[in-house]
Amino acid sequence: MEERRIEGLWDCVYCGTKAIKARYDACTSCGNPRGVETMFYLPQDLDAATLTAEEKAKTTDAPDWLCEYCGSYNRSDCSCCTKCGSDKASSKHNYGRLHKLTGKLFGRNN
Repeated sequence: MEERRIEGLWDCVYCGTKAIKARYDACTSCGNPRGVETMFYLPQDLDAATLTAEEKAKTTDAPDWLCEYCGSYNRSDCSCCTKCGSDKASSKHNYGRLHKLTGKLFGRNN
């Protein structure tokens, strides 16, 4: 069986925009950031949502991380915060760890 990487989706609680790709940390319509309480879900059509080879090359399997200094989310491949420049090594939590703590991972209680 071929391994596929599928990008999750989220909905904006501010303006109601639906199915925003997980790669975006802010709403593509209103610009408001997603928060730690954001629940992700899988798209209905998994075949259409499978990432292309080019998209896969731009992503990693590691979770995003939360900057301990300014509270911004950063991509897993960033070594420092894109907002304030703080070093990733000084941050304790990544996005997956925070969701395990809150029990809000992909729309189910863990």
